[in-house]
Amino acid sequence: MTCNIEELDRYLQAEINASQAPGLGVAVVRDGEIVHLGGYGLADVENGVPVLPDTVFHSGSTGKMFTTTSVLFLLQDRRLGLDDEILTHIPEGPESWSGITIRHLLSMMAGLGNFELAFSPDEDLEGVVLNLWQNHTDEQLIDLARRSPLLHGPGEGYRYSNTGYMLAAFIVARVSGAPYYELLRERLFEPIGMATARDAAWYDIVPNRAAGYRVRDGRLENRYWAAPSLQVTGDGGLYFSPRDIAQWLLELDAPKVLNAGLVELMSTPATMRNGQPSFNSYGLGWQNSELRGHRKIRHGGTWDGFRAEIARFPSRKLSVCVLANMEEAQVARMAQKIVGIVDPALAPYEPIADGAVALTSRDRELLQAIVAHCAPREAFTDEAWRMWSNGWFEQISAMEVHVSSAVLELTQHEGDGAAYRRRYRVELGGYFLHWSIRRDGDGRVSEMRFHME
Repeated sequence: MTCNIEELDRYLQAEINASQAPGLGVAVVRDGEIVHLGGYGLADVENGVPVLPDTVFHSGSTGKMFTTTSVLFLLQDRRLGLDDEILTHIPEGPESWSGITIRHLLSMMAGLGNFELAFSPDEDLEGVVLNLWQNHTDEQLIDLARRSPLLHGPGEGYRYSNTGYMLAAFIVARVSGAPYYELLRERLFEPIGMATARDAAWYDIVPNRAAGYRVRDGRLENRYWAAPSLQVTGDGGLYFSPRDIAQWLLELDAPKVLNAGLVELMSTPATMRNGQPSFNSYGLGWQNSELRGHRKIRHGGTWDGFRAEIARFPSRKLSVCVLANMEEAQVARMAQKIVGIVDPALAPYEPIADGAVALTSRDRELLQAIVAHCAPREAFTDEAWRMWSNGWFEQISAMEVHVSSAVLELTQHEGDGAAYRRRYRVELGGYFLHWSIRRDGDGRVSEMRFHME
């Protein structure tokens, strides 16, 4: 099969025309080759600068996969271990961090949430203020993290945590003697040809840097401003271009600087203490899901007026990256649409006519109950209840899905009568939550899966 560049161009230009997204940068890698690098729209609206394959975007949380990579370089060098307790490297941490390992940080299983869960932006904590508009030293950020209450014990659950990745980057700096992005520059960016990848330094002159935007009250405006020190933390503090990410995707397919086993480890779902993976099969900087029988490995990111999506389909030897300079841009949906254009076997699930609205209403009530922490035992088979009551219900509830006001769109229906499998999607702030549910002949739920797109 060949990559239909003309169809891709038409689709992406239509996205620019139909949305308020100023610009998009796209990379597609297939069978070990870069089959498409493209720029669409404007990198700088005020000056009319177009997006090019070398336009530099902010990573957002897609930078987490690179923080993991910096840790893996040190693991490869035997300078640290994934099961090192973090107190070994951050001894000033609180006693409550006992038992938390580097693996827990990278797999989102440490029990750490995000700073805003514990502090309001204007709360003064003995001279340390959590404020997006104020610079913080590494020591101040560690001090804020140590004051945060744990949401669960190490390995006992999953909670997406930027704080954990900040701490992981600080550990890299202490072990290597340099910030994590300097280690990446030396060991990854330069060797594999990520020529413009770097730390997201606010003050530096960065050639081809895009401007970030957001939409407020229906109008496009410049992004909010965040302090320079919060632009470069390990939870997502990098700059890179579509061309850079194409080189990264090639490296993942055929590793040259990283051990192939460690590349596989990054995307392998981590397990909780009970032996189960998290509900979204998060690995070490990557999330796992399934699309039409094919494994999907992905991560998204949003920060500083930018949004990013990087996704891989190993069985189809196909990977895609979409970068946008607007924080509301639906880049995950776009990435999946691009993949479907290149390879129809990976076509995204799209809304279909709902011929059984009573079933949708029934499933909505179940989802509402799950989010409200009151999932009914009688609605599940014994095996499904064992799986979900063993930590997964809490993980869905933590996502704070506002089901009562959300539109549940049907994207697939298979089966007749009480036994069926249905897929739905719910829009959540620039992403879609996809939910598949299978019911047995007695109407009980035997299987459920959630993933983000």
